[in-house]
Amino acid sequence: MSDQILALVPLYGVPVLALAVMLSCIGIPIPAALVMLIGGSMVATGEMSPGPSYLASLLAATAGDQIGFWVGRLGGRPMIEKFTRDRPKRVAMVQRAHDFTEKRGALAIFLTRWLLAMIGPYVNPVAGASDMRWRIFSIAAFAGEIIWVGIYIGLGYTFSHNIVAVAQIAGNASGFVAAGLATLFLGWRITRVLHMSLKNGKRRFLKPRGRR
Repeated sequence: MSDQILALVPLYGVPVLALAVMLSCIGIPIPAALVMLIGGSMVATGEMSPGPSYLASLLAATAGDQIGFWVGRLGGRPMIEKFTRDRPKRVAMVQRAHDFTEKRGALAIFLTRWLLAMIGPYVNPVAGASDMRWRIFSIAAFAGEIIWVGIYIGLGYTFSHNIVAVAQIAGNASGFVAAGLATLFLGWRITRVLHMSLKNGKRRFLKPRGRR
């Protein structure tokens, strides 16, 4: 499926770009980052418009997050247990998502959109099942997706003539850290400010079931 979607991006543009991003955010193994890199390179060559490409990717990522959240909210923990049954890797990822969300609340939602994107699709249903407030989830997720989409479409646009090398860097965690120090510094600053704000405000992001 991944190869087919990658091949369809140059042919159909924005609709395929958006579809790939949304499917990735609900946990289907599609290389959304690579698709956005290709999309960014097509923007650079004039084959796609920058505004629609970015906006469609952002809205698709947001839709994927919302689907995951509401699957968890409506299905609850039984749904998550069914999803992870006899799948040790999934169990580990869901447990990691649960621990991080329980410890960091909205900050975990924000960070798992871009800095820890590999567990983002698992965090969404976990947040829903744990009754995190929908508004808090939505704000934190949307803020993180702004950064995630911007990073990859921006990289594709900037390095459109060497997209293969950029994809290899972006696909490697250590390489990405080395190549994106400026981005990580910005993320650290945002995280620091948000953490201090949450700490000083003493807000409670998780609430008992039944409240909205």
